[in-house]
Amino acid sequence: MDPTARGRSAFADPTMVDCMQVVQLNNVSLRYDSNKVLDEISVSVQEGEYVVILGASGCGKTSLLRMIAGLIAPTSGTIFLTGRDMTRVAPRHRDVALVPQQAGVYPHWPIGRSIGMGVRGRLSRPEREQRIREAAKMVELESLLDRLPEQLSGGQLRRAAVAKAIASQASVRLLDEPLSAIDANLRFQIEKDLSRLHHQSPGVTIHVTHDGGEAMRLASRVAVIENGKIAQFDTPEQLRTRPATPGVASALGRSALITVQVTRIDGAWVSEDGRRVSGPDAPTGLSAVLGYYEEHLEPFEAAGSGESPGPSDRWIDHQRNATVDHDRILWFVA
Repeated sequence: MDPTARGRSAFADPTMVDCMQVVQLNNVSLRYDSNKVLDEISVSVQEGEYVVILGASGCGKTSLLRMIAGLIAPTSGTIFLTGRDMTRVAPRHRDVALVPQQAGVYPHWPIGRSIGMGVRGRLSRPEREQRIREAAKMVELESLLDRLPEQLSGGQLRRAAVAKAIASQASVRLLDEPLSAIDANLRFQIEKDLSRLHHQSPGVTIHVTHDGGEAMRLASRVAVIENGKIAQFDTPEQLRTRPATPGVASALGRSALITVQVTRIDGAWVSEDGRRVSGPDAPTGLSAVLGYYEEHLEPFEAAGSGESPGPSDRWIDHQRNATVDHDRILWFVA
C-alpha cells in the first residue's frame, strides 16, 4: 500500500497509528508464571531502518521477535505493524517474515521448494517460480535450487532462509541470530549480504544478536536489553561514545569492560583506595562509576612519570600496572 494512503486511512481508523512506524511496541511485557522476561518494552522502528536487538543470552531477545511475529502473545502492552494494532492477530495475517536460528528450511525438500513456502498471495505457477528465482538470485543461490539442505554449506543454508523471507515480500523481516554457527571467514561476507538485501527491499529489518561488534557494523540503531528493559536505543555512534550504563558499554563487546566505584571529593573523583582522577563536575559526595575497555590500557612505564597527589588526566590501574587516558574513560554518574 502507498505510504500516503496508509497515512490517510489512519485518521479514520482508531486502531491505527503513524504508518511510518512500521513496527511499534507500546509498553510490551512478557511473563512466564512469576518470571518477568521483558518489562514494558517500547520501541518504534521507522521505514527503512535496520534495527539490531542486542543483549546477553536469555535476556528475552528471541521472545521479543516471536511476539512481533505473533508466535507468542505479550502479557501486556500493544504491538502495531504498519500502523495497525496486531497484538492478538494470528501470525498468518501479519506482514512478517521470521528467519529462525535454525536454517528454516525443510530437510527433505529441495531448497527452491522451501524458499517457495515464503511466497504469499494468489500467484500463478510461473509467477511463483519467478518470485523464487528472484529471491534466490539476490542471495546467489539461483543455481542451487534443486539441491537438498544436506548438500549445502552452513552459510548457504542461512542464505536460503533469508531468501525465503525475501520471497515473502513482507514489510517486516525478523532475523534471529542469523550469523550463529557460521564460520568466521564467512561472517563478514554474510553481514554485507544482509545489509545489501535490506537496502534493496522495502520495509524494515530487525536482527537479534549477542555480538556487539555485529550490531555496531550492521545497525541503523541498536536496542540494548538489560534486566528485561531497553537500557538504550540509539545509533552505533551514540552507543560507542555515550553508553547509558556499564551494561550497555559491556554489551558492545570491544573488550572486557573494567569498572571502578568513585566518589566526588574536593574537586576530584576518588576511588575507595584513594586513587584520584579528574572528570565531569558534580556535587561533593556524589557517587559514580568510571569504566574503560581493557584494550585501552597502556603500560604504566610508557605512560609517563609517577603518580601525582592531585587529580590526574590518566587513571592508574595498579592491578594491571597500566593507565588509561582521560579521553578513554567512560563516566556513569548517578
